[in-house]
Amino acid sequence: MNRILLNGLYYEKRGAGISKYTKMLLETFLEESYNVDVLIRHEFKNTFESSNLKCANQDINGSKNRIIYEQLKAQKLYKNYDLVHFPDYATPVLYKDKKIATIHDMAMYTMRDKYTKMQIITKDILMRNTIKNADKLICVSEFSKKELIKYYPEVEEKATVVYSGINIPKYYMDEEFETNTLQKYTIEKDSYILYVGTIAPPKNIHNLIKAYVKACGEGLGCKLVIAGKKGWMYEEIFKYVNETKMEENIIFTDYISDLELEVLYRNAKIFSSISFYEGFGFPPLEAIGRGIPVLLSNIDIFKEICKDSAVYCDPYNINDISDNMLKLIGDKALQNKLKLKGEERIKIFDWSKTAKEIYDIYLDVLK
Repeated sequence: MNRILLNGLYYEKRGAGISKYTKMLLETFLEESYNVDVLIRHEFKNTFESSNLKCANQDINGSKNRIIYEQLKAQKLYKNYDLVHFPDYATPVLYKDKKIATIHDMAMYTMRDKYTKMQIITKDILMRNTIKNADKLICVSEFSKKELIKYYPEVEEKATVVYSGINIPKYYMDEEFETNTLQKYTIEKDSYILYVGTIAPPKNIHNLIKAYVKACGEGLGCKLVIAGKKGWMYEEIFKYVNETKMEENIIFTDYISDLELEVLYRNAKIFSSISFYEGFGFPPLEAIGRGIPVLLSNIDIFKEICKDSAVYCDPYNINDISDNMLKLIGDKALQNKLKLKGEERIKIFDWSKTAKEIYDIYLDVLK
């Protein structure tokens, strides 16, 4: 039997995006007993019970340590396998055997001004290596595949699309915990707009806040909750909020636990994400899966995955964002329509289906 390894080192306690993708894929492989070994961080050795787990032999903290381990220290482990899947573009430069990479987006090229010089240099080296040496490239959306081919047309034949799944956990929510969480962030049920994600330039949080401030001047009576950890180049956002004198209405939670996040999702009036750029977009679908009306930027990827289960606006136009924010919050019939559309749309994003399609790609590469 061919031996397959999934590099699960992206999975971390406070992760979003690629970390969430890695977590759900590895959990599905383990729970459904796929013939796939999973490399995880040493700190998670007791999180899962499976003979398919392989633990890193050192503590890994931060992306720098992870990249060094993936690129150099795990070489000996990789050689025990016929195929290794890396859940991002950064496959090891020195590892030349069969490997697959997942491509989430091409923001490193389309939004170059949003990254530091060192980030750009590192990303360029790793991406070019992967383009040249990966046996297959899994794109998380038609949009991400289109973007990939735009910059690297030579990979069209080895690029394929597999949608990520969406996990809506069935938490039992203790009423006291729910009340305490809302009080902790000084918010009330059905009285705030929710954003979930990292605070970073591509997420366009600055314009979201500007539009919110404008809407408040036109009668909006909700708070704005920004739920996510700091990413990079976020200082201007906090400076602007301080200048608005609306710190009590604009709530930054930083990283929060899964249970607290569930409270915020369940009690939000609407959800909004007006990113300039995404490769997929977990939070909008997570909101739709919970029946929350969603306001999104009109970028191609959001329209691809959410279709007619969301309201869209121009992410560069503060007036358009603000007007649609007021419209969605004030239109109960529109909210109900979006919920019904969302119930159908969310059904296509299933992790069991995702894992099966990816495993079939493994087998195809190993033929």
